[in-house]
This record gives sequence, structure tokens and C-alpha cells, in this order.
Amino acid sequence: MYFSTPEQFISMQSANVAVAFSLTQQTFQYFEELAKLNLQAAKATLAESEQAWQMAMSGKTPVELLVHQASNAKPVAEKVLSYNSHMLEIANAAQAEFLKIFEDRFAQSNTKMQTVFEDLARNAPAGSELAVTAFKSAVSSAGAAYDAMRKATAQAIAMAQASQLTVPAPARVK
Repeated sequence: MYFSTPEQFISMQSANVAVAFSLTQQTFQYFEELAKLNLQAAKATLAESEQAWQMAMSGKTPVELLVHQASNAKPVAEKVLSYNSHMLEIANAAQAEFLKIFEDRFAQSNTKMQTVFEDLARNAPAGSELAVTAFKSAVSSAGAAYDAMRKATAQAIAMAQASQLTVPAPARVK
């Protein structure tokens, strides 16, 4: 890339470092949320396991134990769906935040690149207008391709999220 001054290079590097630290902090935030969710699930599972063990040791008949276990199937399924829903929320929030940051950085880079090309075009030697125009066209085409790819990716993500949110109702046991 063309830099007319060292300050431009330093400014760009500083911005890149700031973005990297921001992404790192947000990544840790989402890992922390996942760890909290997993800890809550582990605590709840441990408590439920203790209850089940105490019930099994309480001297109930095998039929009573089977009835108790069968009655717990629906709450367990609901807890699994709730856990998956929370994980999906965390993943969606992370994906949306990262996508926003990358799109912002791309827009900033694209603006800087256009400024650089305009500077190059103004300072280009006579007779190089065709090369400058071809280069601008190539960059414009690359930007359009990126935009189309971003939109297609966003649609694929939306479709995947919609299919995950449509969960069939649990079957009733008669």
C-alpha cells in the first residue's frame, strides 16, 4: 500500500492494534458467558443427579422409580432446549458483533484505499490514465464481489438460525 507519510503508516497500524485488542476482549467476554452457562448447567445437573440418587435409595419399588424417571423426561428435554437456546444467543451475539467490526474495518480500509488511488491518479505520470482506470475498476469489482459474498453469507446465517429456532414440539406419551 502507498503511504505518503510515516504518520499514515503509524496511524493505520495503531488502528489495527486497537481492533485486535477489541476483538480479543469481546472474544473473552463471550467465552466468559459460555463458561457461566456451562457452570450453571453443571450445577443443575449435579443437583438433579443427587435427587435421583436419593430417590433410588429411598426404597421405592422399581415401578415407582421408572414412573419418576419417565415423568422427568419432558423437563430434561426442556432444559436441553433452553441450554441450546442460550448457547445460540451467545453465538449470535458474538457473530453479529464480529461481523459489525469487520464490516466497519472493511469500509474504513476501502475509503483509505480510494483516497490512496486518487492520490496516485493525481500524481501519476502522463499517459498512465488507462492503467489507473483499470486498477480502479479492478478494485471496484473486488468490492462488489465482497459485498455480494457478504450478503450471501448473511442470508445463509439467517437461514441456519431460522432452522435452529424451529424446533418441533415434543411428542406426547400416552
